[in-house]
Amino acid sequence: MPSEDPTRLGIMRLAAAYRSGTLDPVAVTEAYLERIEVGPVYRLVCTERARAQARAAARRFAAGLDAGPLDGVPIAIKDLVDTAGEVTGACSPPLMDAPPAAVDAPVAARLDAAGAVFLGKTTMTELAFSGLGINPHVGTPPNAIDPTRVPGGSSSGSAVAVASGLAAAALGSDTGGSVRIPAAFNGLVGLKTSDGWVPTEGTVALSGTLDTLGPIALDADDAWALAQAMAGETPRPLPAAPARWRLWAPATVLWEALDDGVAEVCETAIAAFEAAGHVVERHGSADLGELDGLYARFGSFAAHEALARYGEMLEQRAERMDQRVTTRILAVRARPASDYVRLVAERERLRTAVWQRAAPFDALLAPTVRVPPPALAPLLVDDAAYVQANLAVLRATTLFNLLGGPVATVPAGRDRLGLPVGLSFATRPFADASALALGRAAQGMIAAAAG
Repeated sequence: MPSEDPTRLGIMRLAAAYRSGTLDPVAVTEAYLERIEVGPVYRLVCTERARAQARAAARRFAAGLDAGPLDGVPIAIKDLVDTAGEVTGACSPPLMDAPPAAVDAPVAARLDAAGAVFLGKTTMTELAFSGLGINPHVGTPPNAIDPTRVPGGSSSGSAVAVASGLAAAALGSDTGGSVRIPAAFNGLVGLKTSDGWVPTEGTVALSGTLDTLGPIALDADDAWALAQAMAGETPRPLPAAPARWRLWAPATVLWEALDDGVAEVCETAIAAFEAAGHVVERHGSADLGELDGLYARFGSFAAHEALARYGEMLEQRAERMDQRVTTRILAVRARPASDYVRLVAERERLRTAVWQRAAPFDALLAPTVRVPPPALAPLLVDDAAYVQANLAVLRATTLFNLLGGPVATVPAGRDRLGLPVGLSFATRPFADASALALGRAAQGMIAAAAG
């Protein structure tokens, strides 16, 4: 085995090592299994299945067969996706008491068919309903860059696993930012996939309207390889970004009230893009402002739909649940049904208007999160601080969920405290490859400008 730690290689580098014969899936899987344990990052470890999948991959390589770039690659799966024989708990005590899943969710079945090795189920915010990543039941995983900070949520364990060398890549979900926030807070690439591109059947739902599944990875090529397998598509390389970009960085909402450090990193990135000949336009949009105000007017999709789905569980077992989650769900209980109907209609009207305005651009550009990862300790004891921090981290990401298209977050640099800052590229629905391609090119441009 080469001297380089195989648990730090990611998907595409492992794929190359397997095919060159310098590494084999069984040894790499064992290297991961030696490092991971049940705790605040993994709710459970799938030791037997992981070993069986690794042995199957090794047999395929020995026979000259190739299932694609994920063959033999150890990944983590968020604890809301069914995997046969394991309980899908969404890190919620009432659900963790449920019987094991009988079959894999479609997305897990696709990953299994692509040869991926399932290391285990990663921890998350209960029911995926927070952007901070805090969970009082199973523990909160430490931010991989600064353990005193929140990891981001709700796919907290998935992001920390990848950033800490506990998985080559991970599956997360994104309803209001739950892939992008933890990816940005841990210096990773994340993709909020287009609505409907990856099947969500066989998962613990938060909002059937907005739930998406997406990859968290070390780089854009790894994220693309995992996303394609999740979507059941034939693997193909991530395409190149256009030679010249026209980006829209709307002044409305997305670039408002930024932390100084976040603003500095993102403005430096824009300067690099413009120096390379790309165009970044900053005019605002009244439609984005209206879209941002929908939840205050009508309540959120997640709260309305979670109340309908979990109302009985909340009535009977709320004392076993995180009251910060249940409070947010129950907040819409007094709203009339017409609020939900109006929310659906207004969202559709405004989404159409924004995409019409965005048509001339290659992507919308925005800081992934307008603040750095907040300090963890104060949020564990102060409910008001928790609410304020949660609203701050979710504001921009939630807006993109309402638009329904793909959004790639990539690391743009570090602020003066050394905390990672993410930059997001949002493209039209089903242009997922374009979002990641722009993100990959942007990273190269930022690195080159930094010398």
